[in-house]
Amino acid sequence: MVNDRFFGTESQQSLLRRGRSIYDLFAGDVRVSYYGRTVGLLRPSAESGPLMDRLIALQGASTYADVPAEDADIVQSELEARGYSITRYQCWSGGDTAIKAARNIVATYALPKGITAHWIGADAPDLHLERLADVALCCGVLPLAGSVLRGQLKPGLGIVALDEHGQVASCAAASSFAHPDDSIRGSEAWWGMLATHKQHRGKKLALILGAMALLKMHERFGFQQFMTGVQPGNTASEAVCAKTGLSPQPRIILTAVDAEALPGGKLTS
Repeated sequence: MVNDRFFGTESQQSLLRRGRSIYDLFAGDVRVSYYGRTVGLLRPSAESGPLMDRLIALQGASTYADVPAEDADIVQSELEARGYSITRYQCWSGGDTAIKAARNIVATYALPKGITAHWIGADAPDLHLERLADVALCCGVLPLAGSVLRGQLKPGLGIVALDEHGQVASCAAASSFAHPDDSIRGSEAWWGMLATHKQHRGKKLALILGAMALLKMHERFGFQQFMTGVQPGNTASEAVCAKTGLSPQPRIILTAVDAEALPGGKLTS
């Protein structure tokens, strides 16, 4: 196993550690998704229920990432009937429009004076990874596993912005998502983990860092399509997605959590 780092509460770190270990077992399975949190199933089927139950039992949570909107209520009801706490996300995605928008954002907006961006590569200082985790967690966003943010485990990256005093201002990340052999989602990258410290909000940092992360995934790994999940009513995230060329899709992401394994029934605190 790649030497890894996990962040968050004790229960969150345990969940991430279990997800990382399960990924080692399922990495070659075309049915699953993983981007640095938990191993999920791409889509429900008549046969998927027992495997989903096992993934939740082993990890504490799992996800159906590619649920047609017209089927989402039924799938959610079935999961709730089995005792799971469900968080529902609207899928936003974009291809050429997102790449074009990201290029325009990077060309139009500069980072504010005193703010510098740092990529979380394999050789990045541990401090930069820790600062990225700090700002994500303070905004209620669960950081991906360190090996994914460093691009060691699979195509992935993180970026963190620091001020002139070395204090964290903002972050973003991206990662491969589905197995490359999946005919629908195999060429799609997950994008997100946008978080900005309250002292630095209003400076377009999430927009700029998000665009930088999207472009780097495109240029370094060749991804042409990007997706993320947004909880309904999160207008700030919706606005950033729209400005970055992503649009809502007729596709729902359902995360199922065993509330006994993860207090509160959610991945984030």
